[in-house]
Amino acid sequence: MGSFDRTVRVTDQRSFARGVIAFSLAVIACCVLTVTIMLLAGSPVVQPQRVLDQDALARAVLNAVDTDDAFAKTPTIDDVVCPASITVEGGREFECNVVGVGDGNSSGHAWVKVKIKDDQGNLSVDATT
Repeated sequence: MGSFDRTVRVTDQRSFARGVIAFSLAVIACCVLTVTIMLLAGSPVVQPQRVLDQDALARAVLNAVDTDDAFAKTPTIDDVVCPASITVEGGREFECNVVGVGDGNSSGHAWVKVKIKDDQGNLSVDATT
């Protein structure tokens, strides 16, 4: 009778181990399915944030500045100072600075107010000298 008890215990342990393994595999499958659905749905957790292109921003700022009145020498993209890594969010506002060469009558300096109009990155620029 002792051998029968040992066989039943070993069988119960194997049955329990199989149950734990099956449950673990089911949990892993659910996790993989959840991550796959999030990736396919375009979850914002997975997608990187969009930022404005610095060169395009500098060109837009330069186009808004009246270089004849404020600068002795026409400024270049290198003269434009804007905040770095601006996240594209409709309604967001910030300022850029154009620092160029002035003479006795002109400052060689201009502030440009920039507003992101929409989530596509369209801009509204307004220069003040």
